[in-house]
Amino acid sequence: MDKNILLNIRNRYIKNILLKSIAKADIGVLDIIDADDMAIKLDAFGDSVVLAIFEIVDNNMSAVRDIISQFKKICPSAPVMAIVYKDTSDIVKHAMKLGVKDILFLTKNIETYEEIIQTRMAHHYKNINKFQLKDPLLSEIYDENMSIKEALGIELKRAVRGDYSLSFIMAYLSGNDPKAVQSIANTIKKFIRDTDKMFLVDNRTFVIAFPFVEKIHVPTLEEKFREAFKKEEKKVGIHKKLCLYSSTFPDDGDNLEQLLDRLEKGINNSMVINSVQAPLNSFTQSDIEDYKKKIRQYKKFF
Repeated sequence: MDKNILLNIRNRYIKNILLKSIAKADIGVLDIIDADDMAIKLDAFGDSVVLAIFEIVDNNMSAVRDIISQFKKICPSAPVMAIVYKDTSDIVKHAMKLGVKDILFLTKNIETYEEIIQTRMAHHYKNINKFQLKDPLLSEIYDENMSIKEALGIELKRAVRGDYSLSFIMAYLSGNDPKAVQSIANTIKKFIRDTDKMFLVDNRTFVIAFPFVEKIHVPTLEEKFREAFKKEEKKVGIHKKLCLYSSTFPDDGDNLEQLLDRLEKGINNSMVINSVQAPLNSFTQSDIEDYKKKIRQYKKFF
């Protein structure tokens, strides 16, 4: 199986319901015991994790805080669901502080558990199965006649409707070798998940949409981009430069124009800065004004 759901559930009755449901959906399971066990399994299977489910009870809040924080560092783009049994502000606040927005509250009526869990899991299965790889480079082809901007707009509408964060990372590779972008994209797609979508803007630029990724976790993903670039540097040449910029809903804007405008301006500024070869103290006033003009006149990618 190429997809796995990570489980950290002690309640055997709940675990039994989840295991049967996940098996029926033809998805694998990583059943973990503690943080160390999770680290070992994520090292081997981390790229396949499409959802993590943690159980939060009164006597494990400290431990679950550490384990969820560790998971989000290793798998920043994988959604997290928490199961709680007491509708208390302490537990709910605890989960929200950890960045868990999907909280499944199970009432005292145990007879309702199976139906409630199945309903919630059906929602996740729908999202998981929606984002299957259909192309070696692009994670999802919506419609061959649909523009990238329209496709990104669909992602934003889903985020707004689902009330979750959505991050865009744009990468631009200087130079004119289309194979370089393809090579780096092939490396990057090894760590992005089924829920993430990569779009090739042109032969030097691509943008990836990361659902469920909050702004605080974007630097972790950007570092993975840089690591991918370093691995390919010998192939693409040391004269090539990688420019990265990101924008996150809702932190950087609540509509697509704001988010894309931030991406375009940020990439253009990075391109201009990377083109500076001489020491800044050697610049004339005329040189400085020229670079200011370049920054203001950013390229429209979309």
